[in-house]
Formats: sequence, structure tokens, C-alpha cells
Amino acid sequence: MVSPEEEKPAAADSVTDARKVVGYLVRPESSEYIAIMDVLEGSVTDLTVAEVAVALVAAGMRLHARLVEKRLDALKDMGAVSFRSDTSHARRYAEILPRNWRYTASPAGRHVQRFYRQVLAGTVTVREIPIVSLSRIVSHLEQLAAALGAGEPDASLLDATVLDAVSSVFTSHDDLDAALVGAEDALIGLADRFDLDEEHTNDLKGLLVDYATRVAAELDSGSARAAAALAVLRPWFGLLAQAAVDASQARDLIAAGALSASRGGRAEDWEGLCAWFDARTGRAARFSLRLVRALPGMHANLRRLHSSAGTASTRSRALALARAVLTPEIGVQIFQAAVGDHSWRKLYGQADEDDMGRNPSWRGGPQVPVPTLLRTAGRSGPRGRGAAPRDDTKAKAQVAEARARRQAGHQRALAAVLAALPGQQLDEAAARAALAALMAAARAAATGPRRTGTSGGLACTLVHTGSGTGILNAPTWRVLLPGRIPLFHRPGQRPSAAALAALAGTTTTNDPSAHATLRITPHTGPNTPDNGTSPLVARQEGAA
Repeated sequence: MVSPEEEKPAAADSVTDARKVVGYLVRPESSEYIAIMDVLEGSVTDLTVAEVAVALVAAGMRLHARLVEKRLDALKDMGAVSFRSDTSHARRYAEILPRNWRYTASPAGRHVQRFYRQVLAGTVTVREIPIVSLSRIVSHLEQLAAALGAGEPDASLLDATVLDAVSSVFTSHDDLDAALVGAEDALIGLADRFDLDEEHTNDLKGLLVDYATRVAAELDSGSARAAAALAVLRPWFGLLAQAAVDASQARDLIAAGALSASRGGRAEDWEGLCAWFDARTGRAARFSLRLVRALPGMHANLRRLHSSAGTASTRSRALALARAVLTPEIGVQIFQAAVGDHSWRKLYGQADEDDMGRNPSWRGGPQVPVPTLLRTAGRSGPRGRGAAPRDDTKAKAQVAEARARRQAGHQRALAAVLAALPGQQLDEAAARAALAALMAAARAAATGPRRTGTSGGLACTLVHTGSGTGILNAPTWRVLLPGRIPLFHRPGQRPSAAALAALAGTTTTNDPSAHATLRITPHTGPNTPDNGTSPLVARQEGAA
């Protein structure tokens, strides 16, 4: 079985030259590659490295000749350019070096560069969808279906009138498809965005209104008629394609394989036309669906712009009215025009007094009780000065006291560990502090017979003896270290004299293991380890 790693080179080698050519558009130095390809694509003759550098300076990009040569070599490897070495007049070795080669854009490179300039680099402009082209397609297809659909397929019935209709069908279809694809791309680009400004939102609104009311309906009905006519003409697809090739002036070159037939000269072109006009999955059906899906996006942008413009709330409308009536000359007329046709309400209540004048001031007007819902839930935020910050001095003191208490307990545990002899039983707190340092030492790398680790201000050195079993003893559990003895001490200091005296006469050897092995087991009795009877659980701390 072949592994995925072994399959990668084969997949990389299978990339064709046509796909490799596109690579210069996505490289970090793509601007330099594009400028060089512009020079080569616009030149009639082959150019040397020096001539390309001079043309780049004229275009506004200054590159050193060595860098231009490096970029041309990369383009040559990608298949975007081709070169030739002019040896007809070479008299010295220097004249056949790569800097004297003459470069030109390859056919694939020209296609990629034109695709970039025409599609990627330019701004997409939405053309009007030519409904006339759609009607021309439908009328010619229906004429062909009426003329050919009655009898059996016969090449003798395909006269010049039929061939002219076929040519008109595919020419009009190219125009219709290009315009519809451009409109569809623009629609997708606008409908998928929520942050459109007012201008782009109006563009989207115009696209939807125009196409939804006119173009979509025309496309649906025209596609249905075209699909019905193509269903009648399906047995004639092969004969129509062959007749289009026979009527071509380049039929000999097409037969030899030097040229491809124009659209309509292959049966696949007619099958593609059927797929384009399909009522469920065709281009026109997909465009209509995208129109429907773009409506929620347009409504969301319109609501957002409407609310952000300050015209959606009652307060903003009231402020706008107040600013408008400040005009001394026509302020009264503006106010009367705004509220004269409606009963005046303040805070959603009706005033009881009717003799307060035509335009009473807000402060001097009639009083209206505030409704309960507005009084209880109408406040939108705090008023006046903000509340003072909460006094958390007591909580901070409690946290500091707890931290100091934990630190004092930890220091007592460290003192108990340092005062104990190897293998002596410790209390629970001291044993846990020692276990943390022991596990750090077990994961550390060995230096000769020793390995040292530090945790929480306590260091542990594991001495490799090769025989015997070291032990860390706690009230309810213990840690066994086969072939090693743990010594606890302060970081950067030696173990105590008592601990070293307890190990007097012990033979040490170099530790060959990458990590130390320790065994954790419940406490079953005295300090003597029960290696044969205790249920031991082995654990590799280096891998934990």
C-alpha cells in the first residue's frame, strides 16, 4: 500500500503546463511578473533581458537587469515565456549566455495575461441583458423545429437557410450568456455583503427591481420555449453540427485537427445549449433563484441604512421637526403642516384641555400622565452621574490573607521535606510538594548519574544506582523509584549533610534512560517496598 507521502510527488508531477502558468499571478512578486508579461505580450519581436528592463523603465517600473533575468527564468520554468538563443552571429562565449537570450510570451502565457487584464484587473461593468438576443434565439430554434421536426433526420434538408439560423442561434447565445454572467457576478458581489453604502445599495436595488420585473420573466418564458424546440431538434444535433463544419471555409483544417470548429460545429455544443436552457438547472433558472435570494440582503441593507440615517425613530423625527420650526419666517407654517392634520399627543396620551392656544410650548402645554409600560420599561440607560465604583478593599484583604496562608503552609512543607532523610515518611502537604519536584526531575534529561528538576522552590536530584529502590513515603500512598534514590534540596544548593551521609557507600552509574520510571502504589505497611505483592501501576512520567 502506498502512503500519502509517496503519492505527493506523483500528484505534483501531474500538474499540466497550463495550470503552472497561472502561478505567477499568485506569487508575492506578482506585480513584477505581470509588468514583465505586459512587455512581452505587447511586443511583436523577441526581447533580450536588457530590452525588457528598458521597456519596464518606460512603463514606470525600474528593475535591475539581473532581477529581470531571474524573473524571466522563473516565468520560463512556469511555461509563461519561451526563449531562443541566437547563435547565427555569435563569435564569443559571452554571446550565448542567458543574458543574451531573446524571450517572448508563450501561447499559454498570453492567454493567462489577457485573462488577468480583461477579467481580474479590470472593474466589472454590468451590461444590459439583451432580451433581443433571447428572442432571436427562440425564434430561430422554433423555425428550425418547425422545418425539421416533422420528418426523419436527413442531411439533404439542411440548406443555407438552416445554416444561417444555426449561426444566428449561437452568435446570439454568446452575447446573451456573456451579459447574463456579468450581471450574475455583479449581483452575487452585492447581495452577499451587509455593509453596502447608500450608492451600492441603490445599485443592488436597481438590479433587483429591473431584472425581477422584466428580465427574469422574459428569461423564464424564453427558456421554456427554447427548451421545447431543442427537444424536437435533438435527433438532428449530429447532422446540424456536421453541416456547420461542411459549410465552413476552414473545413479542411478542422478535419485535419489544426483548428476547432466554431460553436455549433460539434454535437456537444448543442447539448450545452440544452443544458443552458434547462428549466431547473439552466443558467436562466439559476439567475432567477439568485434574484430571489438577493432580496433579503437588499432589505437588510436598506433597514440598516434607514436606521443609521436617523430617520427611523420618533425622537429623531421630533428633533428634525424642532430644527425645522426654528426658522422665524416659516416655522409656524412648518409646524402646522406637520401636525395640523392629526390630534396632538404627548407621551402617548391625549391632552384634556382644548383652550391652550394653537401652538403651546412644550413646557407650558397640558400635562399628561405617563403610561405604566413607558414608566417601568421605557428608560433606555442611566441618567446623570454614574455610580461610584464598588469598594472591594475587604475582598482584596481576604484574598491577600488566603495567599499568605497558602505560602506559609508551602514553606512549612518545604522545610519538612528538607529536614527528612531519604525514605522517611512525610505528611500529606510535604509529600505533595516533594512529588511535584520528583516528577519534574523524572522528566528532565540525565547528566551522568544524576537528573535534577525544580518545582515551587524545591529541587529534587535522582541518583542512578542501578540497584535497590528509592521511595517517597506519604501517609496513604508512596512512590517507588527502581534503581534510583531521590535527594531533595534547595535550588542551586547541595543536599543536606544528613542526606548525603545516608547514601555513603552507595555506588552510582550513568543513567542511560531518557526519562525516569516511577511507580505509584497505595501505602500498605512499613517503609519496606512490597515489589512482589503490591498491585503496582507503572507510569512513564516523561511521556505523561
